[in-house]
Amino acid sequence: MRDPFFQALEKHVGGLFEAVRAAADLAGERYGRTPYTNELFPIEDEFLIQYLERTICRALAHRTWFRETAPPWAPELPLSPAEWNKMICGKSKQIAVVGYFGRSLACAEWSNIHFSFADYVSGLMAYEHTPPSIRADPALLKEYPPRLLHGFDKSLCWGAHFRIIEFTQQLMRTEEIWWSCGMADDVKRMQDAIEQLLKLDRGFSSK
Repeated sequence: MRDPFFQALEKHVGGLFEAVRAAADLAGERYGRTPYTNELFPIEDEFLIQYLERTICRALAHRTWFRETAPPWAPELPLSPAEWNKMICGKSKQIAVVGYFGRSLACAEWSNIHFSFADYVSGLMAYEHTPPSIRADPALLKEYPPRLLHGFDKSLCWGAHFRIIEFTQQLMRTEEIWWSCGMADDVKRMQDAIEQLLKLDRGFSSK
């Protein structure tokens, strides 16, 4: 992610965040809204801001790649909840799947491990919880023949189970380190967090 393309994205996004933070500070506000994704964030949290900047760079990269590879009828890849919800709630089933795809990518934090648009839509066409009007759409059926893919949840996001497992494993490794350091109180809080994640994962696994 250090090639000229991403360096330009990082400079662009970093400048936008600085402008948002400056405007919020001038107005006496503790929170601003992220560029493109329109999420609230505390303007003094440097660690979170660095994370958000990287995430938005990945989102913009996906929008660029989608523009280059998407079918000619597809609109711009949505990056914010308002954008993808508008597509999902519209009359066009083809536009709706672009909205679902954008939401799924956002849930995956714009990771490159996510399915391509073509694979994602083929998976939707075979998934039992996809709205029947989408599964029966003639144009989508012709362009994206149904193909069973594992990892969807009822919100039509892909990979939540795998991401929860990965994050839980990271927390477990941290728990072991804290235990060896005698940080009993922190270990207890970590165990509570792990248990909540496992409950969440069991909810996804039952769908």
